[in-house]
Amino acid sequence: MSSPQLRTLAEDLRSRSDGQISALLNARPDLVHPIPSDMRALTTRASTSPSIARYLDDVDVLHHFTLRVATELTAEQPTSVPLLVDEVVARVDAADATDFATSVHQAVDALHTAALLWGTQERTHVVTSVRDQVAQAPAPSWPPPSRSAPPSSAKEHATLDQQAEAHVRSTISIIEEVGDLWRREPGAVLRSGGLSTRALDTLAAHLGADRFAVSCAVDIAHTAGLLAVGATDSDVAWMPTESFDDWRRTPPGRRWAVLAQTWRDRQGVTSTKPLVTEEHPFTVTWRHHLLTVANEASGECEIDAMLEVIDYRWPRRRGSKRSSVLRTLSQEAEVLGILNGGGLSSAGRRLAAASDSAALAKAVTAHLAAEVDTVLIQADHTIVAAGPLTPAVGRPLRDLADVESRGHGCVLRISNASLRRALTVDADPQAWIEFLRSISSKNVPQPVIYAITDAARSLPGVRSDFVAPCPPAPRRRPRTRATAATVDKTLRVLRAEELRERVDEAPIDISEVPRMDSSTVVASVKYAIDHNETVHLTHAESDGSTAVLLVDPIRLGGGSLTAYDHHAEQVRTLAVSRISGVVAIQISA
Repeated sequence: MSSPQLRTLAEDLRSRSDGQISALLNARPDLVHPIPSDMRALTTRASTSPSIARYLDDVDVLHHFTLRVATELTAEQPTSVPLLVDEVVARVDAADATDFATSVHQAVDALHTAALLWGTQERTHVVTSVRDQVAQAPAPSWPPPSRSAPPSSAKEHATLDQQAEAHVRSTISIIEEVGDLWRREPGAVLRSGGLSTRALDTLAAHLGADRFAVSCAVDIAHTAGLLAVGATDSDVAWMPTESFDDWRRTPPGRRWAVLAQTWRDRQGVTSTKPLVTEEHPFTVTWRHHLLTVANEASGECEIDAMLEVIDYRWPRRRGSKRSSVLRTLSQEAEVLGILNGGGLSSAGRRLAAASDSAALAKAVTAHLAAEVDTVLIQADHTIVAAGPLTPAVGRPLRDLADVESRGHGCVLRISNASLRRALTVDADPQAWIEFLRSISSKNVPQPVIYAITDAARSLPGVRSDFVAPCPPAPRRRPRTRATAATVDKTLRVLRAEELRERVDEAPIDISEVPRMDSSTVVASVKYAIDHNETVHLTHAESDGSTAVLLVDPIRLGGGSLTAYDHHAEQVRTLAVSRISGVVAIQISA
């Protein structure tokens, strides 16, 4: 682990390399919010019970059990890593002791990385605040619960993707049809917000779709900014946004990628109240757990089996609420074609791997039937599409005709009601006839043409489309994470203390800073700002003396330099005209 003779956690952290500190900050991202001022502040924060609890909430039972054993062994004096591993192994009835010992070693390394254990291989300590957190840690069963059936074949994987395709198409279609419907007749908003249960039932019946699927689809569309509350002439109502039109113009794979990523990152779950999302603070984490376990499974895995694995691996939040929410999340994942029977689709595996939009779109497109832009129009007013329709054809066609059946393709029927609806959007009957001729694989039947022209004669007026303004990005609770930039900045702040100590021990002499003209001073300071350098500079003080300052330049403008003075431990504003020389310093571990 670390070098010997470490007496405190602070000494342990000071001895760690930049790479080891970065690993700690990535394992416990809450430590960088806000950035600690020095190593002492980092040590204090890492030792607090709330921070430790956040880390332990998302680690598996083996970590908890290892910590419990470690607290018992170190109650009187430090223990060694080999003894700790042997003791953990001895307390678990593992069929393969070697495999289990390897897992324990990995757990010990992870706990040391996260600064819950500290010290050397020979003298390992437990952070004091950890003891209360792991007092009731359950002993792990070994091996862990089974996650899946025997490995599935390529054929079974193909079947899973085919089943997922139907869900993908259905969800995209639901959102498109709801958007088109609400463009013509905006959905009423309840005083308490959301959509009425009756309105949802009407939508589900109109679409011929499952009620939960419709509720889930519109919830996700709302979170993605595709559906929103907008103003009508007399009230506010649910309607499509400007982003909805942009979204539907993209290929179906990209449409799905937007929905899938929104689902993965959204706070909350589909509730019994449409468009009123029930927020749970851990839903993003629980979605990650669900995707992780499903991705590790070799085949289909029932939700009960996945819940067992999740409860085993992340025991601190087990309970009826998590189980209930996870079941709802699995239903949502099936609606989106991510899960099917507990097994991840190819696109779902991409999502679990946190792939970007392009990779997600490519993964799902490989299993989607190509969109068609031609249809068969029959004399009985039915329109048959052999596959999913392109947005350019599908939207106006759904204005002109009602969808009667969905599947790989769809069947629509022109009725008196649908004609009145279409002619309200565009009152020119000839335009609709030409549209049908442009998409028909054969001549448009005369009865269809007569029906359009007859309906136009009785049209009272024209109605414009409703389009909601594009809403701001959905409000989400900030996710605590340690970005590369934040980690780098934290390392610089932490190492600054060590830099001050080195400078104090061997201060630079004024003669070592060359005199510069004003343009060279400005250029040197700009370079230091652009490259995050710490510099020595000579500065004429107000009492007439010249001092050598150790600073981090922050901003240059208006003849002044804003910089952090390491000796004064504060931000100062310095007149550039008073600076006569600049020398860069390289910060090292």
